[in-house]
Amino acid sequence: MTGAWVAVDSGQTGLRLVSGQLSGNGPGFAYSEGDPVATITEAVRIAALDAGLSDPVDVACLGLTCYPDDPADRARLGGAILETLQAKEVRLCEDMVTAHAGALRHGDSVVLAAGTGVVCLAVGEDVYRKIGGEGHLLGDAGGGFAIGRAGLSAVLAAADGRGPATALTFVAEQHFGSVSGMAQRIHRTTAPVATIATFAPEVFAAADRQDPVAGEIVANAAADLACTIAAAVRVFDRTVPVACTGRVFETGELMMAPLRKRLADLAPAARLVPPDGDPLDGAVRLATGEPGRYARLMSVHHAAKSVPVAKETTVDSRVPFPPGALLVSCQAQPGNPLHGPLPMARMAAAAAAGGARAIRANGPADIAAICSEVDLPVLGINKVACPEGVFITPTFADAVAVVHAGASMVAIDGTARPRPGGESLGEQIRRIHEELGVPVMADVDNLTSGAAARAAGADVIATTLSGYTGGPVPDGPDVDLVSALVARLDCPVVAEGRYRSARDVRAAVDAGAYAVVVGTAITNPMAITTQLAKAMS
Repeated sequence: MTGAWVAVDSGQTGLRLVSGQLSGNGPGFAYSEGDPVATITEAVRIAALDAGLSDPVDVACLGLTCYPDDPADRARLGGAILETLQAKEVRLCEDMVTAHAGALRHGDSVVLAAGTGVVCLAVGEDVYRKIGGEGHLLGDAGGGFAIGRAGLSAVLAAADGRGPATALTFVAEQHFGSVSGMAQRIHRTTAPVATIATFAPEVFAAADRQDPVAGEIVANAAADLACTIAAAVRVFDRTVPVACTGRVFETGELMMAPLRKRLADLAPAARLVPPDGDPLDGAVRLATGEPGRYARLMSVHHAAKSVPVAKETTVDSRVPFPPGALLVSCQAQPGNPLHGPLPMARMAAAAAAGGARAIRANGPADIAAICSEVDLPVLGINKVACPEGVFITPTFADAVAVVHAGASMVAIDGTARPRPGGESLGEQIRRIHEELGVPVMADVDNLTSGAAARAAGADVIATTLSGYTGGPVPDGPDVDLVSALVARLDCPVVAEGRYRSARDVRAAVDAGAYAVVVGTAITNPMAITTQLAKAMS
């Protein structure tokens, strides 16, 4: 009998799947296989068949060595896995996330996962830092592929006189045939990365037998892994626990002893501790419980979504735009030739003619001009600079100004940052509801603030401030946050922030967005021209 969940750990050498008492294996991921979505889906299908998994499941969590960077690809993969596993919900994340969840789930900590490849994750309060994970062509120093490759390179070097003799030669010939033609045979294998990584255990075994060439390879690998850990530990300003997980560490002290020695010099704040479990254990934890602090690192997908609003979603009747609406943000900053009420009103008219269902606008003057120009609801904001960092309609008085100018709805900063005058988010929302009689959209930056804003009474949650409250601003939209908010909240979720193309908008809709706001890509020709001019040069 199958369980109600599925957990998957997918690496370059193989894929492991568990569901209750069932377990199965599938092929590893290879970048050369073509479409990553199709490759991963087929590997999961094979593992599910191997496990004898046949019944539908509630939740599946997949930790992936090739987690898609493109939100649209993540949406495609989520949909494919939903269908393959007959799942109600699919949680996708990088394998470093499941590695961390399996090894050290609580408190500030660093987890290094070294299997075929290498990746490290530092997690703390508002700290999420990935180190490494660039794949075998550009990174993975100290991992199984790198160790296996170094061992085979040493065998080839010994054969033609470039390097010293090594006991690895005999073992390599047992695996791959005579040294003559060995390189060509390995290159012709269907999965060269996995094939080369399988030689890593032989390198460790030779090092344990005191072969100096193998010993040097292991020492160099330990030094590489220590550098990766040190970079992660420097994220914190104090001693933090560090757990090492993955097949490279199944050798015990053969790897841990030189790693410990090197870390003492590079990162004395690193406190090595044994891991609680491995990446598959982490996938089980994230499939069977709430993601918690890992939620922002996951992409969540649901079956049979009635896009854009699930049945359990509560939509306030005062929300002035329908599900599936495109909202256009008409704003121009001082210094932009389009700054001012008249240009923004004409821009709003063009957006209306193109099919916009509502306009987002800033400031009483622009809002009043737009309301007189177009017969569309206006989502009003009032950007006011303040030292606390909250600047989108930071006070009730700012909300009053935009509603009196004609706004049908007010958007406010919904993050956890301090608000001017000591007014709470809940109090501001309550006063807008009771005294102004309009619904409130909370612009948030993460899942935690989104849940808090909804609890404080916000009618709609928007991802507007994701990427803008600390750290570098990402290039693309945060579709994963849309998915996470849709999964958690019972109100409409609006996708906003860096949506620049039809593909971005489609990804947001597929993630469950009630509506999507697009601004710069439609209404800021100066910014668009700047980007294109840079491309020309």
